[in-house]
Amino acid sequence: MKATGIVRRIDELGRIVIPKEIRRTLRIQESDPMEIYMGDDGCIQLKKYSSVGGLKDVAEEYVQALNGAFGLTAAVTDKENCVAAAGRQRRWLLDKPLLDAMRRRLLGRQIIEEKNALLAQGQEVPFSALLGVPILLEGDCVGGVFLLSAEGGPTITDAALQSLKTGALYLGKLLSV
Repeated sequence: MKATGIVRRIDELGRIVIPKEIRRTLRIQESDPMEIYMGDDGCIQLKKYSSVGGLKDVAEEYVQALNGAFGLTAAVTDKENCVAAAGRQRRWLLDKPLLDAMRRRLLGRQIIEEKNALLAQGQEVPFSALLGVPILLEGDCVGGVFLLSAEGGPTITDAALQSLKTGALYLGKLLSV
């Protein structure tokens, strides 16, 4: 853990304010759900809650199936980060934050289709084609399912789009249970 040097007092209702600089750095918005962890050493940790992150095992199996079926890099994201990835370019994506522009497009709840696109921060080379479908839970976007083609790789077909729509719908249903 990294010390910030910031000290805050707990108010009479048991609340503590997370400083604006930290909220901005971690992209914590008003009304974002936070998960609370207690360590054996008396530490309390806060982490942004990711409902999609709770399906990590299912998401990993799903992206492996997509990669096997279409020969493309596949990824499942929550609203902030890549939760699961499979394919040759997975190292560029796994556990990396989404680019702000891609995050905004995903939260717009529309199908994303782009050429020469970047998905995650720190990605070295753009994908020649990107196709993404939002995962919806009660009408709100909680993440996305993506297929990505590298230069000279397989093309993204209509069958791939249907598979992404099916997968996004399925993951959304799993989250609502």
